[in-house]
Amino acid sequence: MGRSRSCDVRFPDDEHLSRRAGSLLVLNDCVLVRNDSRHKPLVIRPPAGEDRVVEPGAATTSLPFVVFSVLFAGRGGSTVTVRVDARPVTSPAGRPAEVATRSPETVTSPITFTNAQRTVISALCEPLLMRTGPHAAPATYAQIGRRLGRQPQYIRNVVKSLRESLAGHGIPGLTTDDEDAAHDDFRWALARWAVRSAVISAEDLHDLPPAPETGGDHGP
Repeated sequence: MGRSRSCDVRFPDDEHLSRRAGSLLVLNDCVLVRNDSRHKPLVIRPPAGEDRVVEPGAATTSLPFVVFSVLFAGRGGSTVTVRVDARPVTSPAGRPAEVATRSPETVTSPITFTNAQRTVISALCEPLLMRTGPHAAPATYAQIGRRLGRQPQYIRNVVKSLRESLAGHGIPGLTTDDEDAAHDDFRWALARWAVRSAVISAEDLHDLPPAPETGGDHGP
């Protein structure tokens, strides 16, 4: 993919776009996206969830998605979007069998939440599970408050209590020795962990109250 005539997917004649901007390699169950540019990052945009930036010279798989978009920044804020649907050429049957690596003696302490905490964290993660691109960001305290009919300060206190209960589990951004420990906005760290570890999924959103019709939002 790029401006070069030798590329299979040729971009418009925009000098801000690389001649060889990126490439796709089909694997058994996903696609390897490689950034072939020397200076410009590219973005993988899944059908739901936050964007994934791939730096120049780096590569990453599309997992867990086989349908996604790859975005390249052009001149003046323009964007070239390559939409990828790898379903016809990827085979779940080709995945290698999982190998158990945990010994029987290994025990992981379960993480439990109160009903109030689970409701708040579900509302926090809702945009990451339902939206894509720049809109796939954790809900603000004000947004969660309106969603649940609570004051933002109540939501802030619940999120803070969640961080305190998770501080001993080694979750990045939520441990007691983090540089931002004095900061009380842990939304990104908490939401990313909850979604990526499947602690909160789209099914949990069914337990949220109906979303009210509201106007704009102001701050976290």
